[in-house]
Amino acid sequence: MAVGGLSPAAAQQRLTDQLAPRIDAPHPVTAGTTTTTLVPADAGLGVDYAASVRAVGGGSSWSPRHIALVLLGGSAATAAVATVDQPRLDAAVQGVATRVDRRPSDAGLALRDGSYRVTKGRTGLELQQPAAAAALVDGWLGEAPVALPVAATDPAVTTAEAEQVRTAVAQPALSGPVRVRAGDAGRFSVTPAMIRTALTFPAKDGTLAASLDADALRKAAEPALRTVVSSRPRDARVRLVGGEPKVVPAVDGTEVSASALAAAVEPVLTKDGSERTATVELTGAKAAFSTADAKALGITEVTGEFTTYFPYAEYRNVNIGRAAELINGTVVRPGKTFSLNKVVGERTRANGFTEGFIISGGKFKRELGGGVSQSATTTYNAMFFAGLTDIEHEPHTLYIDRYPPGREATVAWPNLDMEFGNDTRYGVLVAAEVTRATPSRRGSITVTMWSTKTWDKVTSTTPQKSNFTTGRDLVDDSASCEPQVPAQGFDVSYARLFYRDGQVAKRQNFSWRYGPTDRIRCD
Repeated sequence: MAVGGLSPAAAQQRLTDQLAPRIDAPHPVTAGTTTTTLVPADAGLGVDYAASVRAVGGGSSWSPRHIALVLLGGSAATAAVATVDQPRLDAAVQGVATRVDRRPSDAGLALRDGSYRVTKGRTGLELQQPAAAAALVDGWLGEAPVALPVAATDPAVTTAEAEQVRTAVAQPALSGPVRVRAGDAGRFSVTPAMIRTALTFPAKDGTLAASLDADALRKAAEPALRTVVSSRPRDARVRLVGGEPKVVPAVDGTEVSASALAAAVEPVLTKDGSERTATVELTGAKAAFSTADAKALGITEVTGEFTTYFPYAEYRNVNIGRAAELINGTVVRPGKTFSLNKVVGERTRANGFTEGFIISGGKFKRELGGGVSQSATTTYNAMFFAGLTDIEHEPHTLYIDRYPPGREATVAWPNLDMEFGNDTRYGVLVAAEVTRATPSRRGSITVTMWSTKTWDKVTSTTPQKSNFTTGRDLVDDSASCEPQVPAQGFDVSYARLFYRDGQVAKRQNFSWRYGPTDRIRCD
């Protein structure tokens, strides 16, 4: 039926023409301080045009102007009939939530430039998703941005609360030194700088709680404590005295414990001036490794010893001697491992080493620490005959005739090491001694293992050589050339024999292949 010149079908078409563009156009949305847009069609929103026209009802004007006014909010009589794809609408709302939602963050106190500064807290926000979806359904056809509801959550520790803790606790804590009496030994001061290293303010139970790290405070106060602590404890040691192992007894000392210092200082941190005083008791400090512990190591006799010799070269005196100095006196406790690289350290000038010859790429070349492998070889053989556990060793690639074939070890910082383990129930004292070489006399290094024997004896079979090879005859015209005499390469095999009650109780087989040494002439 036609009313005002338009049939219901025509009115529906006119309404479609006016509203359809809005479905595909971005519509502004606000959520708290966040502003964004949503495309209604992408959010699963639309209009049922036929139902909307019918909803106007009989007796109403069918003019497009009236219909538009009613459906677009010009009259409170009838609203447009919306269509909703709920999963798409929920997904769109969740997308807005990812931009809006944030957890509350507590205010805090951070140490900057020597004082505690407040870091501001932040309110948490959460988009109320069901209500936001309903608001979008109700408001997307209007001209105004759709306001989505957001719930705010205060942080557990607000900025105002953090400021209060700063004023009441943090500032007074650094207002001056705390004077501490240590029994009858005298006084010392715990300065604001020492306090700063140990005092933090973590959030706890809805506030910022002062926390004094006892260990950090004790470490920072160490220089001041030296004025009242009479002595530090010294562990017992085993060392050679007159060529024999001797236990050097442990020495106990006096100490101010970390917990006692913190317990004395913490209560007066918020006090002023002359009230910043405390008292702490000195306590006996026991050595961590007692005299009884050292005696129980059972370091009483020689279990393995070996000597190698070297021709005169001053770098050998320096490098072999320095390595021996660092090795000498090392104690390997039961279950522990000896690492030559860890004991000797990096071969640098600062560590006492100089340049010498090493083998690299089948050639001899100069490098800091050249010659240290002789110390490794001698130590390896001493531990070999002591019956200790071979963990890591690698012979040289070229044979050096002053070493037992195959039964030697090269080292290089930091990756190529010589390691052995002490799998006995006794300690092992490693002693190293060097006799310097002169132009008329060769030098030597002797390494001795002191412990308690767990085998009657440990021996080596005679190394067996085979598969001899010959190197090349080369000319090197580089500035770094070092002349080199030839030597044959060969395979070698030998065994370590462990004796108990006159019989071989254990056998370990070893083998190695040496490459030939090329003759190199420098041109």
